[in-house]
Amino acid sequence: MQTQLIPTLTGNYYRDPEILERELERIFFRSWLLAGREEQLAEPGDYFSFELGAESVLVVRGRDAVVRAFYNVCRHRGARLCATGAGRFEGAIRCRYHAWSYSLDGTLRAVPHLADPEQLPKRDFALYPVGVELWQGFVFVCLDPNGETLLAQLAALPERARPFPLASLRVGARAERSVEANWKILVENFMECYHCPGVHPELVDLVPLYRTGDVDASDTEPPEYREGVVTSTLTGTTPRPLFAGLRDRPRQRYHAELVLPNLLLYLFPDYVCARSLWPETPTRTRIVSEWLFERSVLEGPDAEIGDAVEFMNRLGEQDWQVCEAVQEGIVSRAHRHGVLLAQESQVADVTRWYRERFEAR
Repeated sequence: MQTQLIPTLTGNYYRDPEILERELERIFFRSWLLAGREEQLAEPGDYFSFELGAESVLVVRGRDAVVRAFYNVCRHRGARLCATGAGRFEGAIRCRYHAWSYSLDGTLRAVPHLADPEQLPKRDFALYPVGVELWQGFVFVCLDPNGETLLAQLAALPERARPFPLASLRVGARAERSVEANWKILVENFMECYHCPGVHPELVDLVPLYRTGDVDASDTEPPEYREGVVTSTLTGTTPRPLFAGLRDRPRQRYHAELVLPNLLLYLFPDYVCARSLWPETPTRTRIVSEWLFERSVLEGPDAEIGDAVEFMNRLGEQDWQVCEAVQEGIVSRAHRHGVLLAQESQVADVTRWYRERFEAR
């Protein structure tokens, strides 16, 4: 019996501004999103911020060492408190418009030139809070106060990632890249290796299973590297020690995880790469990549991390070029939808996940 082909989403899902607005409201703003690493907030007052759609979120470490997140909005007249970026607040969060200031825990601290202090009960004008949770050194935020917990969203990832010392790793390199493709095209590409033989010659050289383009989604173990390969670099070798929790494995594995909607996590034997996806328009996505290494690897002036950065950049550029080709093609009036083969079953799983949330009220 012929296996029934599964249709993809129709082309308008990848190019319609109204659909993106609905995705932001029903998917991104209701999910835990990777915002950064806790090491960015080393001292009280350290902060970073990010934008998604019309929203801007401020993440800051308080004097009590607690990491909190707030909408980047002053409670006075709604001005954005600070420009998007990172830095350190010296004592308080101060609005650049009328100089209202807030403590690092978000409470209103001072209002200049207030004739009648009783006119404004400060306890009622704290910054609007945003949910924040930490996991293994990663900072996640969620704009939905009634959403599920971070651990519920991470599902089985914490157990699968247990051999990797994520909490103690540090960022050795960071890069941003805007790709002319809808965010879902990038996710769908990540979830199948049907394209690998023709697109990723370096990857299939390291992982023999990927030469077939047919990866069984039911496998519980990531695929093994070929004999002699220990990690994901162009040579398959590394100057860095393998993570202690992996050294006793007879063969190392290529391990990549998706945390919907915006985290692609590559867990390799000697480094980790975290890529977050941020929709900018229906047809453009900003990708933030961070390479994580053990602290000892990064000490000194000659940290040997270039091979890891080079490999993931090579892999990324290959993916992004074909994703941009998909974006170019689906604008055609001839394209209604595509089809998914059996080896693309994980893409079908993502589509089901997406529909459940996109159609929810």
